[in-house]
This record gives sequence, structure tokens and C-alpha cells, in this order.
Amino acid sequence: MLITNTSVFDFEDLTLKENVHIVIEGGKIARLITEDTDPAAFKEITDRPGRLPAEGYKEIINGRDKLTVPGLANCHSHTAMSLLRGSAEDINSFDWFNKHIWLYEKNLKPEDVYWGTLLGAAEMLLGGVTFVCDHYFYMDQAFKAYTDAGIRADLGWTVFGQGDNREKEYMSALDFTEKYRDKSETITVSLAPHSPYICPEDFLKDIALHADRENLKLHIHVSEEQWQVDKSLKETGKTPVEYLSDLGIIRKDSILAHAYYSTDKDLKIIREKNALVAHAPKTYMKFGFLKDFLPRAVNAGIRVSFASDGPASNSNFSIFEAARDAALLSKLASGNAEAGRIRDIMPMLSSGYSLLNKGKTGKVKEGYTADLVLIDRNSTGMNPEINIAANLLYSLSDRDIDTVIVNGLPVVKKGELINIDIQEVRKNVNRIKNRMTAADESEPMQVFGT
Repeated sequence: MLITNTSVFDFEDLTLKENVHIVIEGGKIARLITEDTDPAAFKEITDRPGRLPAEGYKEIINGRDKLTVPGLANCHSHTAMSLLRGSAEDINSFDWFNKHIWLYEKNLKPEDVYWGTLLGAAEMLLGGVTFVCDHYFYMDQAFKAYTDAGIRADLGWTVFGQGDNREKEYMSALDFTEKYRDKSETITVSLAPHSPYICPEDFLKDIALHADRENLKLHIHVSEEQWQVDKSLKETGKTPVEYLSDLGIIRKDSILAHAYYSTDKDLKIIREKNALVAHAPKTYMKFGFLKDFLPRAVNAGIRVSFASDGPASNSNFSIFEAARDAALLSKLASGNAEAGRIRDIMPMLSSGYSLLNKGKTGKVKEGYTADLVLIDRNSTGMNPEINIAANLLYSLSDRDIDTVIVNGLPVVKKGELINIDIQEVRKNVNRIKNRMTAADESEPMQVFGT
């Protein structure tokens, strides 16, 4: 594949390179051709638009008036919860879980996860998300959906370690990781215990040991709300982060969903262990949680990437919106307009790619995986180009995303999905929604709160 005459924007140093031809081979960026790096090759491509030999490239994409950026990473999602979007609004988190979501999820069937995941994958791809870390149930169905969609994913089967079906659920999760860990070039697997306030200590120890034996990442919720920190301190004498660290759960590349109420000591532990925090600002704001986590995390030098969380709380899968919310929440929570700086926020759009541990991912550079997003520079929100980074963060609409490429293959062209029949997806999720949101008087699947 060849992308001609595009402009490459770097999220890390906020630089722009104009007039770049990108050659993609075998799912990777083989060459970035500019007039400086290879004048002859640059001239041949530039002087012959639309007349390049077809046998040389399977596909040629005109990148003129397009801004090419790395694909975005969504580092914590419950993607199939798209089925529950809008089902529990304007309520506190305790009622959200106990009176709605954990009642509705008792209705969940394997087929539901396929359609809910496919809907979420479609929305992510249209918004430029090329990699997602999904923490949910029936992940074999999610695997199928992500494969059909053509998106890169890391899948963790949620386990609680308690309840009547705890052994069966745990074995299903372990069987899934064993069967699917090497089944796809674009899909990896993790172990996904729910949280320290749900999972028993012995269960978490066993999870950590299994992760050691099988060399698997861990993906877990931690310190999302203040009561969780208070409960942990009362019961263990440690914060949730300290507690999980001592159990071996927090380690290199552990995905820590939220960590929003981390103490300064917690942030130091996270940095030393080289774990990654998945930050979901829209969820916090919808529940009324105002905390200066992100400015403190930036100052502490920890790894942070953005997250959509579940669409039942976050409402959508837009990572550009998550970045915008994160910047504004940083300023508001700290009372400091200089917090949430563009230069600190922009790298987090694709920093989650570091979880893949393959070395060359998440950047528009030679030898790196070809996960790319082409944005329309002529859109109203991208003009005038006084500050392109500011336009991307504060003005961009997902409608401005023209082309999305994952592992060297186009999955969105001219704002249209290639692999997903969105009408069929809509038909099925709307067929499922009434059954999913039916709740009886029984107890929720777990109990949220103190």
C-alpha cells in the first residue's frame, strides 16, 4: 500500500512533516519517503499521481489535505456494554451498579457480547481507535467480533473469584487465555480479575501466580472511588494500590483501570512497577468525582493512556473526546489553567500501544506497525491551522476522520466502515436491548459498595 502526499503529525513532539509518501508492506511502515530522504523516489511518486504502476502497490491512497497520525489506543473498555448505553443515567454509582447494571448483566448471553462488541468496534474505528483493551465476559465472542471488525485488541475475561459460579467462570477465563493467546496476529490476551474490593485475597494471589507462569498481563479496576480506598485501609491497612502491589498484581504492563484516587505513594509504586493507568475522565465527571489525578500523575512520571470505560457510564468510545475531557478536568480539578497541557495530553492518545511490548508500535515511523488515522485538514474544526495540536484536542470531530488503517489494512475509507455491516449490527443490538434491560427483584450479580 502507498499513501501519497500526506502530512505526518507526531503526538509526542507535536511536529508536522509535510509532503510525505508512506509505503506499507506486511502490516508495517516500510518507508517514509520525503524529498530530503529520497529525492528520486519522492519525485517519481509526486510527479505521477494516479499513474503509478498498479503492480507496484495493491492500493494507493491519496493523502493530500490529510493529516496522518498514529492510531489511538483505548486502554480500558467494557465494549459489549454498548448494549446498555443510556440504561442508567443521572444516578450515583452505587445505584448504577446495584439497581441497574449488575442486574441487567445477569441477562447477558454469549451472542449478545458478539453484537455489542461489534457495535463498539465500529464506533471506535470510525473515531480513529485502532487498539482496545477489553475487560468483559464471553471473550471468545469478543474475539470473533474484533476479528470480523479488523481492529487490534487485548482481551481479558472478567472474573470475580466469588459467587456460585466462581470456579466455572475462572476456568472459562483460563481456558480462553490458553486457547486464544496465539490465535491472531492482532489480538492478545490478559487476565482480568475485577477489583480488590470484589476479588478475595487468595484468588488474587492465584491470579498473580498464573500470570507469572503463563507470562500474561493483568487488567484490573483499582481506586476508582474514595470509599474503595477507605475500605481497603480499614481492612488491610493499605491502599488498594499498595495491597495489589504486595500481592504481585501490579507489575510491568499491568493495566490499572482508573487509579483515580491514588495517593502520592500509590503513584510512586505505579511508576516503579511500570504499570499503566487507563484514565476515563468522562465516567468520573458523570458520577460527580472531581479529583486532580492527572496533573499529579504527569508530575509523578507514570504511564497514562486514555480509556472509554463502558458506554453505559461513558456513553461513547471517543478517545479524542476522552483526551479533551482529561485536559479540561485537569484544569478544573486543580484550579489551574496551566494544568492538562496539550504537550502532556497528546502523547497519551497512543501511549497505550506500549502495552503490546513489541517495540515498534504506536508511531508513524519506519519499521512500526501500520496502524494509522488520516484526518481531513479541510474540515471546519481543523482550521485555521494556528495550532494543529490544539485543533486536534479541542476542535476535532470524529466526523473529520477519513481513513483508518489497522495492521496495514484499511478498515475505514472516506468515513465509511469496510468490514462491518452497521445496519445488521443496529438491527441485532436493538433486538437484544429489551431483554438485556429487563430486571426482576433478585439480587445483583455482585454488590457494589461498602
